Amino acid sequence: MVAQSTRWSPSQATTQKNCAREWVEENPFTAVMAVYGIGVTVGLLVGHTLAEAAGRHMFHHDTFTENLTSKIGDVLRSNLPKDISRYFS
Repeated sequence: MVAQSTRWSPSQATTQKNCAREWVEENPFTAVMAVYGIGVTVGLLVGHTLAEAAGRHMFHHDTFTENLTSKIGDVLRSNLPKDISRYFS
């Protein structure tokens, strides 16, 4: 079996365009609400992404590894003799 070509001919593109235009003319409110919903969704996604990226630069929260390293250093400093613990400061 040979696979059929999925290329669009200009007549198929025109038919699809006319079909979409007819649907919008028949359902103007639904078309407006659909486009509005898509716009709001894209806007929220972009806004959230920008705010999240800006927030990371404004506040630094310690990662798990940084917290763990800090706790290990505190335990070593508090339990080792002062002569050795000064190297962990």
